Amino acid sequence: MKFTDLRSGSRVGSDMLHDSYKKGHSYGVAVIGGEHLFVRKGFTVYCIAYSDAERIFRRVRRVQAMMCCDNGELEIEYLVVMADGRELIEIQLPGTKAARMLMEELKGTAVGVELAAP
Repeated sequence: MKFTDLRSGSRVGSDMLHDSYKKGHSYGVAVIGGEHLFVRKGFTVYCIAYSDAERIFRRVRRVQAMMCCDNGELEIEYLVVMADGRELIEIQLPGTKAARMLMEELKGTAVGVELAAP
């Protein structure tokens, strides 16, 4: 399996990354590995080392939705990864519970990364 570095956009092939990806915990398209965060987009798997990321945080967007009897708002959860002072990727998460669980796991795994919005 080939991986693409999120910061540089270059292809990275490594058995260590493959093992970390397979052993990691999946939350929708985001996979938390031992030293890397992986994101599946189509047939491409992007990765970024926790040491390269400056900030990882949740973003909640309210979206107007038409319900069966009335209009309402849905909260859509995103995971945002920042490095080099810019947002590298925004990933839609499956729901609030998955977003909370992912952030709790990142607190123990991504040491040295700021886990709050700017």
